[in-house]
Amino acid sequence: MLEWYPKSQARHYLIIDVLTVLLFSYMVIVSEQVSSLVFKIVLIAIYVGAYYTALWYQDGLLLPAAVLGFVIPAYLAYLGGPQWIFFQFAFADFVGRAVNQRILWIATCINFLLLASLVWLYQDVLFSNAQSIVLAVMLFILLLPWLRYYIEKSKLLQHEVDEATVQIAMQQERQRIARDLHDTLGHTLTVIKVKTELVSRLVPHADNRIHKELDDIILTVRTAHKQVREIISEINFLSLQGELGCCEQLLTNAGIRVQIEYQLTNILLSSVQETMLAYSIREAITNVVKHSHATVCTIHLYEIEDGVEIVILDNGIGLSDKQHGNGLVTMKERMRSLKGDAEVTYDQEGTKVLLTIPLYPIQEGGK
Repeated sequence: MLEWYPKSQARHYLIIDVLTVLLFSYMVIVSEQVSSLVFKIVLIAIYVGAYYTALWYQDGLLLPAAVLGFVIPAYLAYLGGPQWIFFQFAFADFVGRAVNQRILWIATCINFLLLASLVWLYQDVLFSNAQSIVLAVMLFILLLPWLRYYIEKSKLLQHEVDEATVQIAMQQERQRIARDLHDTLGHTLTVIKVKTELVSRLVPHADNRIHKELDDIILTVRTAHKQVREIISEINFLSLQGELGCCEQLLTNAGIRVQIEYQLTNILLSSVQETMLAYSIREAITNVVKHSHATVCTIHLYEIEDGVEIVILDNGIGLSDKQHGNGLVTMKERMRSLKGDAEVTYDQEGTKVLLTIPLYPIQEGGK
């Protein structure tokens, strides 16, 4: 079924939007400054069309719709008084939902010129005590798109941070399950295989049927053990390149300029090494977004003598041990499992996270 109104906004804004359109239409119809009924209908139709377009779009068509939504009340204010400016409120709010700042800048500049011309026209009225509130409303209309923009951006960023936190928690649970599988089922299968091989050696060789059945059991156990190892590896694996892309997007959405220098193209990491590094980087970047107030973050991945080193730098306010919480402990545990190390230093110039691991082979799944 075709939607006539965005469901995400119906709960909070439907009544406001309907009342705004009805009030604008009524005010235009009863206005004495616009004498032609046809022209009144045209103005109402353009305003309602622009309103409905701006309601649905956050890019592309939003800009021309918002410009019309600013121009029509400004034109009516020029004819009948500055009180018409109140009908710009909805469009100022719509502009704040724009997906890029170019729309905000263009719409704000156009509306600034419109409002400045009205202030010049009605300066005697606006600067009097009776109408000073209208001047304050004009200023708020100019600021409203930017306030809404940063509120929406903060909500989006918090949502992404929450998702990253949930993903970390989910992966920790996966790792716990993987460890349980390895430590219990993997160990049990190993015992069964060893016991079966022992029985096979103790049974007289003349009984070929028993030996055949025992060999089948050993083969089945080996297959099951291999499948457990594969399941553990699949549960744990996280792509380092994929995680760097997610971190870059998270930092960009947070308004933090990011630079990634990846110099590990000639190095083959095991799945365990790659996964542990990826999750440690995620922990560090989540801390940068949540606590650092940084504007720049750099991630360096390069080879050192007999190892790999990852450096994450930000220019934020620095972090305390309390802000790191369990994140630093988890990073250190992950690096120690790879015979490496994690070090975090922080001061007034920002935070540095240093992750190092050796390049000698690490057995998959801790086996």
